[in-house]
Amino acid sequence: MSGLSEPYMVHDPWKMAGALMNGRWLVARWEHLGENEDLRYWTAVLLAVCDDVGVDPVVINIARKSLTVVLNGGLRPPTFEQVEATINAIDYHRFLEREIKPELIVKRSAS
Repeated sequence: MSGLSEPYMVHDPWKMAGALMNGRWLVARWEHLGENEDLRYWTAVLLAVCDDVGVDPVVINIARKSLTVVLNGGLRPPTFEQVEATINAIDYHRFLEREIKPELIVKRSAS
């Protein structure tokens, strides 16, 4: 996987765990973690769901970027360049003050 797709928003922890099972990684903007931007609660919910489905998540908080990266520890990790490109795409959307669209809208416009 060398290219990047348009970033999209997923709120459901089961869909996030499913993405991790399929070899994707997650990048969460802290301002999208819910009403109180509660990183601990968001992480705890995601870890519990991952445990239920047998995913071994690796959670990396990047405080200076206000982002959390989550990888599936049981699969081959993405390259540094892939994660860096994903973070740069998120920063680009932040800079332009663009909202990241829900998954369904992005997939529909890509077809």
